[in-house]
Amino acid sequence: MEPGSDARTSAEEHDAFIAAEEVDDVELEPVRRADLLPYLSGAFDLAEAEDLGHACRVALVALGIVERLKLDAAARRRTLRAALLHDSGIAVRIEGGRLQGGAWVAHRFGFDEDVARVIAGTHERWDGRGHPEGRAMGEIPVESLAISAAHWASDQTDGMVNPLRARADLQRLGPDDAVAAVGREVADALRSVLKDDHLWASLWSDSLPRILGAAGAGDGRPSIRKLEHTAEVMGEVVDVGVRELGRSARVSALAGELGQCLGRPEGEVRALRVAGHLLDIGQLGISREITDKPSILSIEEMETMRRHPSLGARLLDGAPGLGPIPAWIEAHHERPDGRGYPAMLTVDELELAPRILAVADTYCALRAQRPYRGALSHQDALALIEAGGGRQYDVDVADVLPRAAAVWDRVPAPVDEPRLDRKGARAVS
Repeated sequence: MEPGSDARTSAEEHDAFIAAEEVDDVELEPVRRADLLPYLSGAFDLAEAEDLGHACRVALVALGIVERLKLDAAARRRTLRAALLHDSGIAVRIEGGRLQGGAWVAHRFGFDEDVARVIAGTHERWDGRGHPEGRAMGEIPVESLAISAAHWASDQTDGMVNPLRARADLQRLGPDDAVAAVGREVADALRSVLKDDHLWASLWSDSLPRILGAAGAGDGRPSIRKLEHTAEVMGEVVDVGVRELGRSARVSALAGELGQCLGRPEGEVRALRVAGHLLDIGQLGISREITDKPSILSIEEMETMRRHPSLGARLLDGAPGLGPIPAWIEAHHERPDGRGYPAMLTVDELELAPRILAVADTYCALRAQRPYRGALSHQDALALIEAGGGRQYDVDVADVLPRAAAVWDRVPAPVDEPRLDRKGARAVS
């Protein structure tokens, strides 16, 4: 055999593999942050064990309240943004608790101090019996009171599948029950909102996230870069809540590099990077008793853990601009041998993109510290993935991993590293 023949054969096989794959490019669509935030807010609903869509319903009712109070456009923008993020702090591990965490999330999404201030006021009460500062009456931003009133209304109706029954029950309770918490003026505005037929038609509509996205004025023109940045920030939020800092950025970078090494089209490579940031968003919906557990999970706990790809896909389904990314996220724990989850797809049923994401995700997990083991070296991580080639991992993707993994050392540290509450911090593979 002449020198270099093995390399030529390998290159020829790789070229044949690329030619056999679907090469139609992926086209992400330009969006605004406001278009995506209503969909992403569902992750915070799951983290707080609320019904999916809770934050969106709170936002719609709160907007109706501030409109009836005749607040200006800036106040309406603050209300919408703060309402969608009002419980985001429950999803992260920031020193200072959920309100400090919510402020950090708002800042990372690019919102100003006024939005953070509104979030911080959503647990204060008109009668001074709230927290964290026990403010009362005019000391509390009126936008915060509007969100609190909307939250009260949502708490009375969440879990009901019949909007007519929910409406009747709320009318029976009467917003007067909320006066001590939000004051007479806001309670009266809530009463008016709850009589609005159009609002009730929208509250349980599948189009509610799009309705709220359209209401998000002040976010400028749509762009792919805004989509990428919003996904990047959401990845940071997931890292702070579930993973180690910087994890999503490394998965994103490695997925893109693997795509480039495999000769994938430019649009698909870009979409792989976006998917890498959002890959584990569904884990915010898994109980911390499971995700924090340092020992081996029980069969029941493992089955619950295996819901996270489908949860992530469900959150993002219908979100503008993302194209096939929700489907890729749902399939990133499938295996070529058909023993993955959630659908036990085989290699013939799997697109290349989720196979790329699976390798990127696993490599980054192996290189990270875990409660039950130390971080693996580059060579040990490669060896484990190579050993699983053809069964757990796509052989062709694993073959280019040694070259692509050089990107690991080029990923910058997190831009805005928060002070984390590490008691029982989550770290799962």
